[in-house]
Amino acid sequence: MQTLADICRRGDILLDVDLADERELFEFIARQLGQRHALSAPSLRAALRQREQTGSTALGHGLALPHARIEGLAEVRALFIGLRRSLDFHAPDGEPVSRLLALLLPRDARACHLKLLAEIARIFGERPFRAELQACRSPEQVDRLFQRWSDSEPGNDPHFLLDSNRYFLDAEASLRPDFSVRRKVTARF
Repeated sequence: MQTLADICRRGDILLDVDLADERELFEFIARQLGQRHALSAPSLRAALRQREQTGSTALGHGLALPHARIEGLAEVRALFIGLRRSLDFHAPDGEPVSRLLALLLPRDARACHLKLLAEIARIFGERPFRAELQACRSPEQVDRLFQRWSDSEPGNDPHFLLDSNRYFLDAEASLRPDFSVRRKVTARF
């Protein structure tokens, strides 16, 4: 299975991006991913907006996971963005978003898609990860963080559950081998 570290490398990480609102954000994501992977920026923008209209992809804690399924796409494409100014993204906790991982997913790869989103939700749900991510000042630091936290076997965690309708952090937790806490998470996709 692909991991976050596999799909989002140094060249896919942009920090200190200055955007005024959600509209500019989707235009920026579509333009960047369109240029990088020879895809139609208007089609990408429309797909990302359409997905966002079904419900916010904000995860809370200043993080969001805008994503869309794209017809004809062969493999997952990612772009991590650190914003200079936080944006309102209708997050469940009401906090504005300053870090986003945009994903383009093949329309046909449902099982792979859900496993990858589950891994990302698990990682982004970890308080130590979020603190380290907020402190990163270069793409190299973000890349190293993704490498350290990616787990090629997230299904091995008995406390991680995936529900395609909603997400929340549960109080039930367990210790990971590195002594950080894993929480039961249900992720909304």
